[in-house]
Amino acid sequence: MFQVRDTITRRLLAQGLADYAAAEAALDLLDDELERDLAANGEGAGRVRLRLDVEQVTGDTIRTVGHHVLILGVDDQTWPLPAL
Repeated sequence: MFQVRDTITRRLLAQGLADYAAAEAALDLLDDELERDLAANGEGAGRVRLRLDVEQVTGDTIRTVGHHVLILGVDDQTWPLPAL
């Protein structure tokens, strides 16, 4: 089983996911929900960045198996990313 946790707050965002692909689908849903909520509140999303852990749960053991960074509103031209 897999789950998704906010790296900073350690808050569990999704659990009981069958496999890694299900965890990625949950991340996509979280991304869509956050962008929708921000838009409903009239807030620009260009400054929202979340780091989430994908964890594998085996018995009593929890192991981080991946990280995802969600940057909401990357098409927002009012806050461009710096050149590398």
